[in-house]
Amino acid sequence: MGAAGGPASEDGPDKGKTVATVIMILVQLAFAGWHVLGKVALNTGVSPLFFALIREAGASLVLLLLAAIFDPKPKYPSKQEMKVFFILGVLIFINIVGFILALNLVTPITAAIYQPLIPVWTAFWAVLFKVEPANPYMITGIAISVSGAVVAAMSESHPSNDQGTDGMAMDILENADLEETSSLISPDIEIVEMDILKQEQSFYERMAENSLLGHGILLVQTLALGTLYLVQKKIVHEFPSLTSTAWYYSIGSFLTVVTCVGYFQSIEGIIQEFTYLSNTHVLVAFLYAVVVGTAFTYGGSTWANQRLHASVVSLYTVLQSPFTLLLSVLALGTKPEVQDILSMIAIIFGMSLVVLSKRGEDKVKRKTTEDGILVEDGLGGDEEEHRLLVGDKSS
Repeated sequence: MGAAGGPASEDGPDKGKTVATVIMILVQLAFAGWHVLGKVALNTGVSPLFFALIREAGASLVLLLLAAIFDPKPKYPSKQEMKVFFILGVLIFINIVGFILALNLVTPITAAIYQPLIPVWTAFWAVLFKVEPANPYMITGIAISVSGAVVAAMSESHPSNDQGTDGMAMDILENADLEETSSLISPDIEIVEMDILKQEQSFYERMAENSLLGHGILLVQTLALGTLYLVQKKIVHEFPSLTSTAWYYSIGSFLTVVTCVGYFQSIEGIIQEFTYLSNTHVLVAFLYAVVVGTAFTYGGSTWANQRLHASVVSLYTVLQSPFTLLLSVLALGTKPEVQDILSMIAIIFGMSLVVLSKRGEDKVKRKTTEDGILVEDGLGGDEEEHRLLVGDKSS
């Protein structure tokens, strides 16, 4: 499945892109399942940061094991490639931790509604750094998909206020209560400290009631993942998909461990959270998140990113909104509105417009190659993106 090799047959590139397309659709369905299961697990009271920790640690082990099986003698990265892996690790850390924190504040559908911003960020960077041309069909398709997501976000079937303080990260509020109790040491400062703590707690409650914190985190999360798809192009053809995914994901896991230790301030606090795994909902969500919601989704995305444009790979994330809505209807009893159905149609139409326009570009390039005007390998525009990002090593 590597990118290297001789010239592909005429049907080879299209076949590879078709398989990559199917994988990316399944990836979005897997993400949608994680949105619903993750919300159910977080409703048990487990800390979002702890859940992010066990998810990333478990997924890293699975990915490293699979990489060792399928790539027993991996190529070691150069210093420049190590920097790229570190950047990818930081981006995946922001994406994973940010999404879980936000999911504790908003509904699964609201979280999914923000995901169509991912291709917007990817297309923005691609056009800004001249990695991809500003194809009018691409811009129109993205605009239609995002508009459909915005319409779905305004649907009455999932109120924008989400869960209010009930959906707030309860460990934050509980920590505030503990601090309030422990601060009653000196009678001279008791009233002042209590007033300050009440103001802080009131701030967190107001943020939770308006879902502002969750929405803000989702903006940063989508920016991180949208950027990751493009930065990944720097190394995606240099390493097998499982190996590169395992390495940068492990870096993200390490950053999550450091964050959790700083947040819980003790290993004992983290160990205590493991008692939540006795809850069936948390255990099922954890196993799903590790195997399906992480190993398959990010490994599959990396493999597809070797064969498709970065903007096309990221564009498939718009399918998370309709898939999550569908699963919410089936599993959580959500009642969809007419505008939900219309928004789904808009999202899929816009995505199809971009994908078809990109395939049309690649066919034109291959036709040009046959005429002897342009020399390009069988994978089309994706290799061109790679050369633009890392430079032409043959020159």
